[in-house]
Amino acid sequence: MKKTLLLLLISFFMSSLAYAEPPKKFKSKKYKQYQTKVYKKKLKVSKKFYSPNSSYAIYDYSSSQFDNEHNVTDIKSIASITKLFTAITVVNSKADLNEKLYVTGNNGGKVIKGSWISRIDLLKAMVTNSDNLAAEVLANNHPRGFKQFIIDANDYNKRIGLKHTEIVDSSGLLPGNVSTAADLVLFLNSIKDNDVIKEIANLRGHEIAVPRPKGKRIITIKFHNTNPDIYKMDNVIISKTGFTNPAGRCVVMLVERGQKLYALVVLGARTPSDRSRILHNLLDKANTVHI
Repeated sequence: MKKTLLLLLISFFMSSLAYAEPPKKFKSKKYKQYQTKVYKKKLKVSKKFYSPNSSYAIYDYSSSQFDNEHNVTDIKSIASITKLFTAITVVNSKADLNEKLYVTGNNGGKVIKGSWISRIDLLKAMVTNSDNLAAEVLANNHPRGFKQFIIDANDYNKRIGLKHTEIVDSSGLLPGNVSTAADLVLFLNSIKDNDVIKEIANLRGHEIAVPRPKGKRIITIKFHNTNPDIYKMDNVIISKTGFTNPAGRCVVMLVERGQKLYALVVLGARTPSDRSRILHNLLDKANTVHI
């Protein structure tokens, strides 16, 4: 009997320990503050990592293969990368690049409404500084107008084998301008030898002098490249950034390094620094599997 009673007491004591509350020191403000710091630290670190929903690629044209790629067939909005499609469509139209066009439209930009600017200067403003108004003027002054511009842009894409690319405006402001990283590699290859594209697509800056509308005073408009990485790299042949909320931070580049020609594509990066980090990691670790 005494032995049975002793066993019952031991069992009750052990069960009370199992459901006992944690020691008070683990409920102290100091512990909660430490727990919060650790959690915040983890969140801060996680932001440095690449978003799995984005796309990136580095393609070596000399070996005709991707050195590194992720989600290259995902169809994504491409924002102002669209302006490279606008540029090649304008060039292919054979329109006079020195013809001065009247600047008017609904989009904003550094080019001055009411002024007359040559087609080549509008191309430089559009590609270098991502000027949306310049893109609008170019498309509206396309031979046979804007609708024909859209037709010509998409016909060109089909001819060069872009299966998942569609252009719906000239600036990239609309989310319906879409492509894939794989398609953009093909696109860069198709325009890389065009003399006009090579002239306008790697400028770090450009300026134009135009008469002020309704006046004799000359205004100098300065344009700076929207890609900060073009100032950090040598032998850049083509560069174009893009950003809209649906597209995220985007960039395409054509770069020579070590006697090799590389296409670089990043779509959907979260921040400019995230985009830059991916670019440099792709180049620095070319011919490897992981970023």
